[in-house]
Amino acid sequence: MVIPDLSAPGVDIVAAWSLASPVSQNRGDNRWVPFNIISGTSMACPHVSAAAAYIKSFHPTWSPSAIKSSLITTASPMSSGMNSDAEFAYGSGHLNPIKAINPGLIYDSNEVDYINFLCGQGYDTRFLRQVTRDNATCSAATNGTVLSDLNYPSFAVFTSSSTTVRRVFNRTVTNVGSPMATYRARVSFPTRTARV
Repeated sequence: MVIPDLSAPGVDIVAAWSLASPVSQNRGDNRWVPFNIISGTSMACPHVSAAAAYIKSFHPTWSPSAIKSSLITTASPMSSGMNSDAEFAYGSGHLNPIKAINPGLIYDSNEVDYINFLCGQGYDTRFLRQVTRDNATCSAATNGTVLSDLNYPSFAVFTSSSTTVRRVFNRTVTNVGSPMATYRARVSFPTRTARV
């Protein structure tokens, strides 16, 4: 099961369309147009990319992880009445680029954090080097790294409905807001178990 970090506009989006492909993408369809109305993840991606570029214009020194963190932590919560899968369907909510400019706190991760994460997920050195494009390797020290150890603004625990789990999540946040500000973490846990 893939759980999204957030949601973005992706339904009935007017977009440029290749004149090399018919409107419906079905053989025998002879309709050719320069624009089409499209829905799906491929339509939400440009909106999120534009929001990230917008944030980068205000904070040129922020890393991609810091920008992603600002988008996730400032998303507008959505109603579980619209989708019974709740956070499993839409993540932290609908992106809000205006709020993301000033998130208050960010969860930042660097290249080493992601390398350790991939090693902990069992990826071998050959695959790791395809991702990093350098001579990175996994060591015995990084083999125990799990998703919950990544400095990321969400949490994941794999369990079954018949077990009780107690887990500590460690996160490091960076204050990018007012030096005198105080913050309260917003933590949301779905009330049911996701089954794959």
